[in-house]
Amino acid sequence: MSCSERREREKKKVHDSIINAALDIASKKGWHAVTIRKIAEAVEYAPPIVYQYFESKEALFNELILMGMKMMHGNFDDARKEHKDPKKILLHLSLNHWHFAFKYRVLYKLMFSFERPIPNEEIRYIFGQIKSLFYELVDDEVLAHEIMFNWMCLQQGYIFNIMKIGLPPSLSSKQPEKLFKEAIERFIKAI
Repeated sequence: MSCSERREREKKKVHDSIINAALDIASKKGWHAVTIRKIAEAVEYAPPIVYQYFESKEALFNELILMGMKMMHGNFDDARKEHKDPKKILLHLSLNHWHFAFKYRVLYKLMFSFERPIPNEEIRYIFGQIKSLFYELVDDEVLAHEIMFNWMCLQQGYIFNIMKIGLPPSLSSKQPEKLFKEAIERFIKAI
């Protein structure tokens, strides 16, 4: 292995340790507690070293959000190949959204928090792909945007309520994921 390959491997290792430290701090104390100084302490480097990788906490958060979006929607092309029907693709994406939210809860909270940074071009690209599904279902652009917004609100509302308050007592015997899937299926069927 050459010196440059070893250096690149070491850089990636430090980069990944910074990412993991941010996630670890957030999982224990919340995203508000994540600072460059605390990350530096966790990875046992001086803050200037962390700044070599991320110019600010916001830059780090942007990378984490993009990473999460790619993880959540990364199989969009596979879903398109597997299903030709846009409604089936939407259901597939919704279930991915659900599973991602509960598997990567800490990252999900950053991605959909009110304090998150403004989305970058890659995130806009992902939403453009999703928007194209709605254009396939509805001929009217304004209506397609409205339906997409409603779909996003339905997903977010379900996930937020399950994470934050749980199911109401009258539904406590039901599986949350099953309720979510049924709600999404009803919504998609109504398009």
